[in-house]
Amino acid sequence: MDIQSLKLELVEKILHTEKASLLLKIEKILKKEERNDWWEQLPSEIQDSILEGIQDVHAGNVFTHDQVIQEAKERYGF
Repeated sequence: MDIQSLKLELVEKILHTEKASLLLKIEKILKKEERNDWWEQLPSEIQDSILEGIQDVHAGNVFTHDQVIQEAKERYGF
């Protein structure tokens, strides 16, 4: 079955169903797909950088806003 035929078949089934639970499940799947799309569109280098940043956070390798401001004041004389 090609993709267009599958789409038409699914639309037809959706239009004829009276099961609210089924429609809610379909909606949930579609929303989940929408939320995940942006990650897949990122270049692998960006994905790697984000994952590295998350690992840094989990390892405690972070600075507070106040620490960054203090460093900038010391380094650049603000």
